[in-house]
Amino acid sequence: MKRMHKAVGVALSGLVVASSMTMAVAPAQAYDREAAGYAASHFLSVSQLPKEFAAKKAMNISVTTPALKQYVCDYGPLGNKIVWAGKPDLSTNAFYNPKGKGLSLDINVGQYKSNVAAEKAFSQLSKDIKKCDGTFTGSWSDENDNPVPYENVITSGKIPAVTVTGVQSIFTNENSNNAASGDLPAYLNDSMSIFTLVNDVIITTTGSTGSALNFTAKQKKALIQVANDMVTTWVD
Repeated sequence: MKRMHKAVGVALSGLVVASSMTMAVAPAQAYDREAAGYAASHFLSVSQLPKEFAAKKAMNISVTTPALKQYVCDYGPLGNKIVWAGKPDLSTNAFYNPKGKGLSLDINVGQYKSNVAAEKAFSQLSKDIKKCDGTFTGSWSDENDNPVPYENVITSGKIPAVTVTGVQSIFTNENSNNAASGDLPAYLNDSMSIFTLVNDVIITTTGSTGSALNFTAKQKKALIQVANDMVTTWVD
């Protein structure tokens, strides 16, 4: 990024708090200060979120230079294969605190060295994401060596409602069902991630219900709105 359009009320070293925002960053030599500053100042504020994801004032932002590619999904009959997105040069995450029980919302911005590099990564992800589709089952052992079954069902596709310069966003929707074990309750979750190409970044907007309830039509529409609004905020 060549310049910052908004003032940043944080220092880019260590762990700091400013305006109800907590920001953790990598060591000074490990990231581009200007790029990190732009990223930190171009996320949606809590007040900009739709009512379906109304959140507490505090939000956390972390800036890192990732060592690995971005995880997208497990796949295969046993879920032992992984789809990755290309590793960006800088990764910035915003974690919100929705007031709704079990709800979570976070936004990741992966910045690449150029528009071309981001386009290449997104093009490859658009092909690989289809591998996520399907159901995989398995089990893990609890502390008493009792098998605990689980099942994940994943679908993927495109979201024409979030289109930037003619490129449609893509998504994964994952339903997880882990059986209860001992003192551990069953883990049920509906999670949706929207991947959007914007210039030299890929923005990933992810929401989860944290319960057996699937996202309602209004919640899915609200998540799509968050993805759209994030594009506007990022390029502003």
